[in-house]
Amino acid sequence: MLALLLGQQDLDGDWKLFGRGDLPREPQTSDPTCTSVQRDLYSGENASLQGSLRWRQAGPGTSRAFVQVVKLHPGQGAAAEVARVRAGVKRCRSWGEERGLAPGYLFNLSMQLATAPRVGDEAVAWRYTSRTGPAAPPFRAYNVLFRVGSVTSLIDYSPGAETSDATAEKELHKLVALAAARMAEAI
Repeated sequence: MLALLLGQQDLDGDWKLFGRGDLPREPQTSDPTCTSVQRDLYSGENASLQGSLRWRQAGPGTSRAFVQVVKLHPGQGAAAEVARVRAGVKRCRSWGEERGLAPGYLFNLSMQLATAPRVGDEAVAWRYTSRTGPAAPPFRAYNVLFRVGSVTSLIDYSPGAETSDATAEKELHKLVALAAARMAEAI
């Protein structure tokens, strides 16, 4: 499984390994099926094998991170996961947490389809945004899930706060191309 994950030799710059890509917390939201679209990608529940790594790059005034989750699925599970995510992102435009982080705080989430790079057998891309209050800056993550046969690979990329959408998507697509090359070499 490690052969399918990006390693230091694949990444340029000063990316540092930061551990495994663990399951994100699961807040109680107004639409639990929307919350599970993102969370289920980290779960190994429907996979024969699963591996994940978390990477971080920090520099003066900026910090970037990404998680890669690779899964080997039995049967048609990989195609089903891509289809489930695509449908979920189309359906889950915006939803919120039932209880805020503290009194007076809101927690709004949204997903929006984005342009997927041409990798593997199929791919779906989306932008995930969360906001903890009306004055709080949004947290943005950019995601691509791609499939090669019975294997899926998720890249969940969090750019620096000042990074434009266009630049973040370009950086994400570069990471996805590296992940697809790693997968092609390993399979």
